[in-house]
Amino acid sequence: MRTRTWATFILVNIIVSAAVMLTVLVVWNRVNTSPPPTPSPLPPSITVETTGGPPTAVPVVSPTPSGPLTYTVQAGDTMSAIARAYSITVEDLMTANELTDPNVLHVGQTLTIPTLPRGSAPTIEATTEPSPTASSSATLPPTLTPSGPALVEIGQVLGSSDLETEVVVLRNRGGAASLEGWSLSDAEGNIFTFPALTLFTDTQLRVHSITGRSTPSDLYWGREKPAWNGGELITLRDSDGDVVDTYIVP
Repeated sequence: MRTRTWATFILVNIIVSAAVMLTVLVVWNRVNTSPPPTPSPLPPSITVETTGGPPTAVPVVSPTPSGPLTYTVQAGDTMSAIARAYSITVEDLMTANELTDPNVLHVGQTLTIPTLPRGSAPTIEATTEPSPTASSSATLPPTLTPSGPALVEIGQVLGSSDLETEVVVLRNRGGAASLEGWSLSDAEGNIFTFPALTLFTDTQLRVHSITGRSTPSDLYWGREKPAWNGGELITLRDSDGDVVDTYIVP
């Protein structure tokens, strides 16, 4: 009887051990044969390949509006000074505005500036901050006020002692100068006082002794006899009375 009991006990242990072993094998097989987790998809990216370099982003360029450029004539303006400031020729400026006389301008007159004179763009540019992949620039009209101090001088006196030809030529080799209140004088008490007028850089102004119609480049004194004689000293003073230049008439 005791022998049968031990046989039964041993058989039960064998069955339990086999069941445990089978369970372990099934679990191990499932762990090793399960598919790997699917990676999360990456966000799509778009690149543009350029020749000879890594992919770069394409800059978006906004269209620049275009239209006619205009300028309003101020006191003292000359045709040559306006044309020079906008990097065009006097002929281009006259053609664009249907003008025939380069010496005739009126204060308040509106002039059309050719936007592309002779196939060239304006010379002054304002550039934006560059980025790693692109750069851009925008053009601005130039200023009519040159930098630096004014340097006005008496260039020459022509036709002295002859009322019909007598003229004093002033030149400006510095920044723009307002001549309002300036004067030309000699030791005999002849004094010419300048009206409201601006003399721009690298321009000249002629002061005639005779009567005539003044323009931004030619002023007429309206005298009945000559003012300047050979050998005398002519003095140019500013509006404060300070001496700017002197000149001995040849």
